[in-house]
Amino acid sequence: MTLGKTITSAKRILRKYTICDWCLGRQFAMQGYGLTNKDRGLALKTLLLMTGTETYHDNPKQGLTLIRHLVEHGQYQPAREFLLKEGITDIKPSQVCDICQGVMDRLPEAAQAAIQSLQDWEISSLLIGTRIDPTIIENEEQLRSELQIDSGEPIKAELNREIGKLVTEEKGIDVDFESPDVVALIQIPKFSVDLEVHSLFIYGRYQKLKRGIPQTRWPCRECGGKGCQRCKNTGKMYAESVEELIAPVLLELTQGKDVKFHGAGREDIDALMLGSGRPFVIEILSPHTRTIDLQKAIKRINKSTKGKVKVSNLRFANKDVVKHVKGGATTSKKVYKALVYVESPIRQDTLQTLQSVSLPLEVNQRTPHRVLHRRANRTRKKRIHTLEIVPVSSKSFELTISCQGGLYVKEFISGDEGRTVPSIAELLGTPAVCKQLDVVTVEIEEDQLPW
Repeated sequence: MTLGKTITSAKRILRKYTICDWCLGRQFAMQGYGLTNKDRGLALKTLLLMTGTETYHDNPKQGLTLIRHLVEHGQYQPAREFLLKEGITDIKPSQVCDICQGVMDRLPEAAQAAIQSLQDWEISSLLIGTRIDPTIIENEEQLRSELQIDSGEPIKAELNREIGKLVTEEKGIDVDFESPDVVALIQIPKFSVDLEVHSLFIYGRYQKLKRGIPQTRWPCRECGGKGCQRCKNTGKMYAESVEELIAPVLLELTQGKDVKFHGAGREDIDALMLGSGRPFVIEILSPHTRTIDLQKAIKRINKSTKGKVKVSNLRFANKDVVKHVKGGATTSKKVYKALVYVESPIRQDTLQTLQSVSLPLEVNQRTPHRVLHRRANRTRKKRIHTLEIVPVSSKSFELTISCQGGLYVKEFISGDEGRTVPSIAELLGTPAVCKQLDVVTVEIEEDQLPW
């Protein structure tokens, strides 16, 4: 659109609509560079006043009409001053903008509402969003439709940007369009504010040093967590979990609302997690404080768990790390140590045959009976990388297995009534059962995570 066409369009707008500088400039937002829409609208009104005053001297009626539009529809004070200078006093008072209903002139008020809502939250990045009264959107759409204007910017985009600039400048924080700490949603024109506080993610490793503890809170099967006689009104199958042992300290330090626990797989309830521990990410929901001393947190957690669980290597993460930690649970390398009991005494040469089995060994595992209630019934292929056997008695031995994550070790030992093939029981030719299981290693390339 040429400048001449822009001025003509601006004239047509002012002939019919009362419009503020912001809303006039926004209709031509694709023109000019380095200007706010308010600057653009004011510049157009200035050009129209210059046009009107020049016309007024040659054609007073035509020039006066344009200048009156600038005063009565354009809220333009220099045009009012020109009319008064010419002795013209029958000037109608300017009305509120037909498009934004005066909202654009209240941007500092909107910004202060957001700032007030954020005062109790520690944040380093922010994104402003708006929910706008549909009438305001309809007003602008009607104007553009009538005058066939296609060079404008949506009022929502302008409100988000301009309020965001005021808020971030005053608070000294950054705008983040991808992953802000908080999204402040401002209701327009009420200026009430809803906050979407994004989670804080902390990566670490945990060791589980006591059996009988699940990884995460396990709601009672009987009551679904409501509390009943079976669970002694706790709503839980087990009194505590790794999650519940770690979370309280972090919730206190961050003043968070709740947590979600994301592990790189999970060990059985009756298994220990040894070695360097299992990678996990704890997601803290609605944290008021985001900057905490993680070394102090480690000490406090390890003291509070009384030797049941220990954490290490805590560091701040993000939601992409969660995806990699969880996604790699079935592909990463894991090492287990199992105490195996067999039904019939086994000879040394039989154990040697087992230890010399061709590796890597591919195992076909149909979903075990014990997890069918919560897992899809399908066959999974897993690899065994190494097997090491140390005899304990004629009917027991210690088995160390290096394998692909996601292998059901107990079923690899027992065969699970033919659902896992091959199995230790099949290779030995006698029923076998895992009496005790420890996870020794969960490998993950931490330097490859998307920090």
